[in-house]
Amino acid sequence: MGETTAAWILFGAYLVVVSIVAFVGIRKVSGFASFSVGSRQVSPVFVGLSLAANLTSAATFIINPGLIYLYGISGFIGYAIATPLGIILGLTIMSKAFRQIGDQHTALTVPQWIGDRFGDSKLTLFFAFISLLLITFVVLIVVGLTLVLSSVLQIPNWVAMAIVIVFPLVYIMFGGASAHTLTNSAQAVIMVGVALLLIGSGIHYLQGGLGGLLEHLRAIEPVLAQPTNPDSLLFRDWFEVVVANFVIGIAIITQPHVLSKALYLNSERDVNKYLATGFIVLTLFFLVLIVGLYARVVMPEVGLPPDEIVPAYIVEVFSPGMRALVLIGLVAAGFSTLEGLLVALSTIFSNDIYRQYATRNGRLSLEEIDQRGIRYSKYFLLALAPVIALFSYQQIVAPDLSVAIFAQNGVYALFSATFVPIIFGIFSERIRKEVVFAAAVAALVVHFGMYLFEISMYWNNPAVPATFALTTSTVIALVGLWVWPKPVEADDPAEEPGDPAAEVFRP
Repeated sequence: MGETTAAWILFGAYLVVVSIVAFVGIRKVSGFASFSVGSRQVSPVFVGLSLAANLTSAATFIINPGLIYLYGISGFIGYAIATPLGIILGLTIMSKAFRQIGDQHTALTVPQWIGDRFGDSKLTLFFAFISLLLITFVVLIVVGLTLVLSSVLQIPNWVAMAIVIVFPLVYIMFGGASAHTLTNSAQAVIMVGVALLLIGSGIHYLQGGLGGLLEHLRAIEPVLAQPTNPDSLLFRDWFEVVVANFVIGIAIITQPHVLSKALYLNSERDVNKYLATGFIVLTLFFLVLIVGLYARVVMPEVGLPPDEIVPAYIVEVFSPGMRALVLIGLVAAGFSTLEGLLVALSTIFSNDIYRQYATRNGRLSLEEIDQRGIRYSKYFLLALAPVIALFSYQQIVAPDLSVAIFAQNGVYALFSATFVPIIFGIFSERIRKEVVFAAAVAALVVHFGMYLFEISMYWNNPAVPATFALTTSTVIALVGLWVWPKPVEADDPAEEPGDPAAEVFRP
């Protein structure tokens, strides 16, 4: 049996298994709420697996190792240590409170959560539209998977891209979150196995500890073994390596497809199991980034773009049969997050844009609005497919260093804008909606302003403009809270005895 044939057989088997799991999820769809956040009867362990899969994806398994290959241990410290620590802290602080308030308002999405929390549907609409920046991250995943499938299955890029876009689109269109949570759980299990394979593929370089691997890197180029890399574009000093990436880790969980996982849970008790599962698996997945360092030892001469390093490494170090297995893990890593993004985007469109219009119009019943909402979610996904394909093609043909830069500019701007509404929405009852809106707009202006006008030496690293954007928006919120606080209303529902949200807001 040839190498390509084996890869096709395993890939076909993977598609069949995911399709069966998705079909089970599709049968659970009973209305718009179950399409958006599932039945809320799924085990918190499965939701935790889904969380870990969503937070890592093709960026961790395929794209970011290429940047670590290029810049050395400084990239590993930033992406595999500082960022995960920020993520774990952010999830620990926010998940329970976010779910409590989401339950209070029956929120299905992050934009709806923000609008309901501050009592203004215009905020929901604003954050729904800027959530379209998630498309940039969809493009990253499509590009990563396209390059891997094209390399291992020996097919043209356009065929690989069609498979990557169409397959998850079909079952998400019919099953929404119900299909997504179950398929994510199955894919996370596959990812665990392949993560172990990838981490173990260069374990011999770690004989004698990390120092052995650093010696190999130092022999190639001394700066690769240093904690900061002044010659790089992303890890030049401790601020870029640690501070910016840690801040990004905290803020990254405010993405709609991540924090909304807490809304899938049925009870407060489920949150601890969900977080414990997510943290354990997440740690393993982030360790996969060490593959970038292995690849630099195996292929010391930089001759490929960063986005193509992992596919080349797989071909270089794995036997034909193992390549096929690793392929399945990489595909699972990409599809797991791609599904979450597609569910989040389609739900935001129908729930936060169409539903607002239909409710104000007043011509349809709520049941009719729900039915049309599911249908319009599908139409939105169909319209989104060619947009994703065009951006993905452009990033394959002419990337700006890496598709990671394109994606980071989009998603970092999004969570820079949503950070203040969520943090202050959870922990303060006194902040005004006007201050929240001003902070969000300021975050967008600072982030894109630094990048587009090349302000400071750090302009080309999206993590740094995002850090300044987050800092600016937080300062605006604190000043607004101090200068112009919202008076506490005596009949505020959040202050009713026994209301869990009241406990969140009390100092």
